[in-house]
This record gives sequence, C-alpha cells and structure tokens, in this order.
Amino acid sequence: MSPVPKPHESVEPLVASLPTPADLPDYARKTLEAIAPGFKLTDDRLREITHSFLHDFELGLSKYGEPMAMIPTYVTGVPNGKETGTFLALDLGGTNLRVCEVKLLGNHKFELRQQKYKVSDTLKTGEAVALFNYMADSVDAFLTERASIDPNQQNEDLLLGFTFSFPVEQTALARGELLTWTKGFSAKNAVGHDVGQLLQDAFDRRHMHVKCVAIVNDTVGTLMTRAYTGGDCLLGSIFGTGTNGAYVEDISRIPKLAGHPAVANGGKMVINCEWGAFNNTAGLRTVLPSTPFDNKLDRESINVRKQAFEKFISGMYQGEILRNILLTLVDHQPPILFKGESSATLNKHYGLDTAVMSDVENAQTLADVRTAVSAGLGLPLESVSDLDAWIVRWAAEMVATRAAKLSGAAVAAILVQTRHARLQGYGDPAEPIKTPGVMHVGVDGSMVEFYPHFEERLRSALRALVGEEAEKATKIGMAKDGSGVGAALCALQAMKQLTA
Repeated sequence: MSPVPKPHESVEPLVASLPTPADLPDYARKTLEAIAPGFKLTDDRLREITHSFLHDFELGLSKYGEPMAMIPTYVTGVPNGKETGTFLALDLGGTNLRVCEVKLLGNHKFELRQQKYKVSDTLKTGEAVALFNYMADSVDAFLTERASIDPNQQNEDLLLGFTFSFPVEQTALARGELLTWTKGFSAKNAVGHDVGQLLQDAFDRRHMHVKCVAIVNDTVGTLMTRAYTGGDCLLGSIFGTGTNGAYVEDISRIPKLAGHPAVANGGKMVINCEWGAFNNTAGLRTVLPSTPFDNKLDRESINVRKQAFEKFISGMYQGEILRNILLTLVDHQPPILFKGESSATLNKHYGLDTAVMSDVENAQTLADVRTAVSAGLGLPLESVSDLDAWIVRWAAEMVATRAAKLSGAAVAAILVQTRHARLQGYGDPAEPIKTPGVMHVGVDGSMVEFYPHFEERLRSALRALVGEEAEKATKIGMAKDGSGVGAALCALQAMKQLTA
C-alpha cells in the first residue's frame, strides 16, 4: 500500500497536486476540483485578509462598540521571569471552578497547586451573591486544605487574579462590568455589576485576607505565562476550541483611551483583541474565503453572522465544515463517498469531532486512514474503500490547511501592527520598523498543540506575509494554563502597578 502524501509535500492540497488514485471516476474528479478553489488561499489573498485585519484593529482601538473590540486590559507590563512570590488564581469558566496557588521561583520557573470545585445548576441560576459566596468559600477551603501558606499569618493580603470567562467591559485592572451571562449561567443581579467588586465583597464578608486585584482573559493569561517562562513576549494567542489574541500595544496608539487617568503617563498596555469577530464588520463575508459549506455552518449556528473568523479556524468548527463537505459527496449522484451510505455521526449536527480530522491526518498509510475514518465516522471498515480514505484525507487536509494559514494571518497582523514587520506588498518600503530580534509568541489550545502540521502551515502563511527574516525571528512556544498561572501573573503585575 502506498503511503498517503505528506502535508509538507503539498501545502495547498489541490487534487491536481496530489497523486490521485487511478480509479477516481471523472465525475468525482470534477466535483473535487470544483470544491478545492474555495479553500485555496493565494499569497495575495492572505495579504488582503491581513490588511483588513489591520483595518479592524484600527477601528477597535479608536472607538468602543466595534466587532473587533480591542479591549484595554489595564495591564501595563509583562513579567520577565525573574519575579518571585506567591499569588492566587480563581478560574470560573463553566461547570468547574478552579482555585490555584502559583509560587513564582524566579529563573522562569514556578510551582502550581490547584483544586477544582463543582458549580451546581442552582448556583448558576440563583442569586449572584450565592455564587460569589461559593467562590469565596472555595478559596477559603483551598487555603485551609491545599495551600502551602496560611493567609492568617501573612502581614498583607494574598493577591488574587480572577479569570472570568464571560463578556466583561473592563474599566480598570480589577474592575469590569458583566455584560451578559453565557454557557448556561443566568445568576440574578450580576449583569451590569462589577464582578471584581462582587468577588471582593464575598471575601470581605468572610474577613479573608485575600484581595482580588485583576480580572483576566485567558488570552492575556497566555501572554503573561509565556513572558514569564520564555522571556519577553509580544503576543499571546489561543488556537483551540475558540480563538483569540492579546498583544502589547503602545498606549499612544489607543485613541479611545485618550484622557483616561490610567494612560496619563504613556507606556504600553496589553490589548485583548477578541479577533474571533474579525470580518463581522463586512456583514456578508466579503474578505474571508467563504464556501457553501461555511455558509451552511453559519446559518445553523447559534450566533449567525457573528464570530466570523472563529468559524473558519477554531477546533469547534473544523469538524463541522468537513462533515458538510463529506455529506455533499455522499449525496452526490452518483455517490462519490461510501457508495452513498451515511452514518449517525455524519448525520448529526456537530457529530464529527475535529479530533477525527487529526487522526486522519496523522495516519501514515491509506490502510491507517481507512481505520481512522471507519472509527471516526461510525462506518463499518468494509464500507470505507481506499478511494474513500483518500478523499476524506484530502478534504480534512484542505480544511485544516486553510484554518492554519488564516491563523498565520492573525499572527502576521500583530507583527505588522506593533511595527516588528512589514506586510509584503503594502505600505512604504522605507517606513522604519523595529529591529526584529526575537519575537516571542505564546500559544495555547488544542489545534496548535495537537493538530498535525498546524504550526508548519501557519508559518508558511507567515513567510508569505512578512518575509522570511521576520518569520524566522518569530518564536512560537506553548504557554499552558493562562487561566491559572497567567491569572496569578496578572496579580503580580497588579502589585507592580500599585506600588509604582
């Protein structure tokens, strides 16, 4: 059995560029060749998309209410890895609440202790005061049972960073108004209130020596974690179930903060881009390379015409895009896939997990692909031919390559925005840019950590957009647990800012 073509042999997975099985019928070939161009991203198209990214950055930095929100975090510095001390983190994002103790050891090292606590449906839907009381009780229990320190023996309060994964309009590092609940939460008397103050009030009612000093987005936490463990960091980004990025911006380039006391002395501030909403300003997707399979996904989503960019690149949606393609090929007359046979997995909305794509691309031979397709799609092995396996592999690689290249456009946009690189073909070639040096990018998420060849494909786009020198100077490193370690590091930064 001949091996499946490896992705690096064909970064653009078009039918014409891959060794096609000899028995691919003409009608099947024509159908695949009709689908492929919708997923192809030329260098010129990537540059156009990146240029539009920069336009949305400018809009979001200039005024509030833009889809690309460019949220000021009031974090005005990043760690360098030499800091020491012990800080707490509280992470509320869904079913579980997590309390962490992070002991910074200096020399880019830390120790982590943590404990999870279940958040019941009653707490999610009851009074906000009960939910925040439970959070304070959980921190108290952690300090009693798990922590290495006794806050009652401290001369000063323990500082805590609060990762709160819900829409918040931040007005200071530790202040933010809840705009709406998501993820099944609907606790009463929380929307419109300052969640940092609600948590602090709960601590104070228990006379706890804990002070909430930072409200943290997980992308900001990723940036802070990478800065501590790997050196100076420019960008923290999530490429997982969802996607987002946070970067360090010159305060002078944030017009919507003009006159705010926090920016009176200039300097820098971390911006939470919320780039999953890129291209929402276009209404219809005039910039992103939409296909009928993307349009179907969007129409059937719970947030139609929102989070446009996220729907092209994140792990939550990749499997669904592939499912739409495969069903089209199953239903083709005559059938192109599986002799027209479907399965419960293929017929279920979001039934095809992106992990199946990863398994298919990791396979080394067509026999291995057949096994992965059979297991992932819930089809009998005898129903998956070598030809079926080849087509599914082709489609998975096509969808994933587009996602990785678009991710590269987001990273390139940050390099250009911060004047560390120049977008090829745009702007004045004589315009000065910062000496590249080493540009650290912290990443987290299942796509970048586990999906085969994701970084390789992202870098292919990056080279086309900012040139080989800038691409080589960009060091991409994992920054695990931005919602825990990163939140504690934001508490560290808050201490620095309070004592500055």
